This record gives sequence, structure tokens and C-alpha cells, in this order.
Amino acid sequence: MASVLGAALLACLFGGTPEGASPANPACRWGGLPDSNLVSGAAGLPGDLNGLAPLWEVRVGTRQYSMPTVDRGRIYVASNDAGFARPGYRPTNGGALRCLDQATGAVIWQLASPRYKEGLTPPYHFDQWSCGICSAPLVDGERVYVVGNRGEILCCDREGQRNGNDGPFTDELAYMGLDGGSAPDPADGDIIWIYDLIKEVGAVPHDVCGSTLLLVGDFLYACTSNGVDDRHAKVANPDAPSLIVLDKRTGKLVAADGERIGRRLLHGHWSSPAAGTFDGRTLIFFGGGDGFLYAFEPVTAAGAEAQTLKKAWSFDCNPREYRVRRGIPVPYSRDSSKSPDGPSEIIGTAVFHKNRVYVAIGQSPLHGEGQGRLSCVDAATGLEVWGSGLVDRSLATPSIAGGLLYIADWSGGLHCFDAETGARRWFHELGAGAWTASTFVADGKVYASAETGVLWILKAGSAKEVLSKIRFPTHLATPNAADGVLYIPTQKNLIAYPGTAGNAAGGGV
Repeated sequence: MASVLGAALLACLFGGTPEGASPANPACRWGGLPDSNLVSGAAGLPGDLNGLAPLWEVRVGTRQYSMPTVDRGRIYVASNDAGFARPGYRPTNGGALRCLDQATGAVIWQLASPRYKEGLTPPYHFDQWSCGICSAPLVDGERVYVVGNRGEILCCDREGQRNGNDGPFTDELAYMGLDGGSAPDPADGDIIWIYDLIKEVGAVPHDVCGSTLLLVGDFLYACTSNGVDDRHAKVANPDAPSLIVLDKRTGKLVAADGERIGRRLLHGHWSSPAAGTFDGRTLIFFGGGDGFLYAFEPVTAAGAEAQTLKKAWSFDCNPREYRVRRGIPVPYSRDSSKSPDGPSEIIGTAVFHKNRVYVAIGQSPLHGEGQGRLSCVDAATGLEVWGSGLVDRSLATPSIAGGLLYIADWSGGLHCFDAETGARRWFHELGAGAWTASTFVADGKVYASAETGVLWILKAGSAKEVLSKIRFPTHLATPNAADGVLYIPTQKNLIAYPGTAGNAAGGGV
């Protein structure tokens, strides 16, 4: 999701810019480009993993929900700390960030992020599920950025402690709960700065801090994950901002939204911001926890004081009948025993493609049924071009390639739509709901998984063709690919699968 073209393009290992990608900053992150489109230019990828021996397999923990990021021979992966092996460290049900060697999977450096213990008391209700770090790392030059499990935004050195302990932050050992009197290990991570969302802007994250950062120019855009309290009774801090902007170099707050989304918040904020450039104009797109898609003007310069983001438009992704029936507002259910089929929030991430923005709504499976819908919105005006109720509630981000859009939903459906017209081209039953993974498109293939741990590989195109399916012991996060290698994140492991023999060309995202 993330304006300057430059060396970062090569750093991302792209074989070329995916069709319809935004020309904004191609920083390495979830979806590769700031448009958030989960499409890769990688080539030579396997169409069947059955019987295929992995190049390597690395244990990362017991929970892994983010997409791995590939950058210049390294892979950055986030998880919980259950598999964190370091002398003196005891897992806390917190998070972990690792930098791995792309060729071997060996750990280059690692950083533990202990569980937020203050969250044991109301109104905090996050970092409770041993989910760890759910944000996909963003790489920009020599810096790695991630939203941590503790309600923090971390800026880390790409080299870790191997090139010394760079400041201004120098207490990594204390941060990890280790003896601060000893020297850091060269294989430890190196934190440059930390921005605390709880202390600085009063956010009260709910369930998890699940957003991935967006980089546009020198500025980081971050969802605060603000949400309801521990009893699901009310928004703990309805006036906390939902979207903030930081200076990437210092971590200083530059801007925040002024929309008071928290006052209309249904449950929580987990969607990541995206960006798109069209007709010489760049906008920031943000899926709100109130079910609205927002477009903001980007920050162009930092001021002495934090500024308020200028809203370009907003669009309610919930049709009126989702919110009001027979003149009575339909309640949002936070109780799994109730199914009012009321409005839904945006959990997946909006995708910018060819002057349009595509986004789905869907309630958390832990709380009620909720309603689903896929919307295509004009990026300039915020008006709906087309919408489809064929998509059940979805927590997923769409993938758009070759004029076709692919998206999975919680009912276990994989849909293929004409991105221009909204006509559904085909439907495939996954066998279970898609919760932890979005579709990923590369090398003419669509990779989609369900909660049963089955990975489906289908041919990308307007006619449905199943290439293969393989069952894993756990459900999966969203895959990635680079240099002819497919990277599959299970809940416990990261697995590298070789591509077509003799064809290791292509770029990753």
C-alpha cells in the first residue's frame, strides 16, 4: 500500500511493475507497491506443491498472520515469540520480527517484542491471543518498519546489531526483557526509534494491531488499531485518531485524521492504508472501522505542529439497507450468539487499480454474522462504479491482474470478477472460510487458502481451471514470491518452494 521512484524499485526485486500499479513509492511491503495489489511479477513458480521438496523450512512460532517481505537477498517475517530462541529470553506470548537469509532461511537477526502486560487490565483488549506481530514489515533502504504487537511502530536497522547499536534508541536488551548490563548480540535486532500509539495519541487497540504501514515520500501512514473496550461495550477512546502520519526518519507525529471515526466505530480498526496516483494526483485510501472508505490528500511537508489530514471524499461501503431497516437502525453485533446481519467494517485493505479503488466489507468471524459486499469506487470522486453482494463478508484484500479481480470470503468462496464491469466470471468453493490469508497472483496463477489449511492453486484467467491443492497441518497466511521461489507462511513455519527448473527469473513483492 504506499512518491519518489528510485533505487527502492530494484531493492524490491520486481521483474516489472504489475499491471495497473500505482507509480508511487515502490517500497518493499505487503503487496509490493503502495496500491496494495497482491500481484507479483515473479516467474517460474510451481503450480503443484504435492511431492515437491522445499528448499528450506524454518520454524518461526505458533502464530504467523503477516505476509513475508522479500528485499535484496533477505526475508523479513513477523510472528509470535513462541519459537524465539535466544539465551536469556523466555517467551511471553508476545511478538517477534526476524530477518532471514533468502537462500537458506538462516536467521540474520531477530527481535523479540514482549507481550503488553499493561493490557491485562481494562479497557485494553489486545495482544491477548498470542498472535504476535501481525503487520507485514516494510523495507525502505536501510530501515525496516513494522507495527508491533504492543501498540508501537518500530523503526529498525536493516543490519541489526551487526553494524553496532544505532540510536537514538539503545535499550534493546531491556526492551526484550533481558539483562541490560550485557552487550547486545550481533544477531539481535537494532531499534532506531519507537512510536507508542497508546501513549502518544491515546489509541486503545482491540484484539490485535493488525495494520501494515504505508510509505509515501518521507512519511509513514499508520492505522492506530483503535477499538472497543475489553467488554465490547463501547469505544474506549472515541476521539483517538484512526490514521496517523509519521516522519520516517525521526518517528515524529506529522499529521492525523480529524474525522472522529472512533465515534462511529463498529468494533475495531485493522485495515491498512493504500495509495494511488492518477491524473497527476496522489490520494491515500483508508478502510475505516465504521465501514466507510476514506480518501485523504497526502502530506507534502512536516510542520512545527501536527496537522490534520485533508479528506478528499468518503464512501459508505454498507448499503443503506445494511444500516437501516423499516426506519430502524440495524445494530452491529459483538455477540457471536446474535446474527442481526447488520453493517460491517472494513478489515481487508483497499486496492488501487486503474483510477479505481476496490474494497470489501466483513465482520470478524468471532462476532456475529455481519454483511458482505465488494465495491469498486471511482478514485477521483468517491462514487461507486459497481458493487456486488455475491461476496459474503470478507476479511481479505483483492488481487487484480489481467483485468480480473480475485477475492475470497468467509463463506469459503473464491470469486473472480471482471474488474471493469463487476460481472462475476467464476466461483470456486474453497471448502472453508478464508480468514488469515488473501489471494496472491503471480506467474499466471492464483494462490488461495482456507482455514482447513488447504492451499488451492488455480490458473489465472476468465475460465476456472484448478491446477492443484495441497493440505498443510495449519492454516496459512498470504504467500509471497521472488526469484522463482514461492514462500508459504503457515502458522508455525515459513516454507520456501522451488519453481520451475532452470527458471528462477522474476521479481517479488
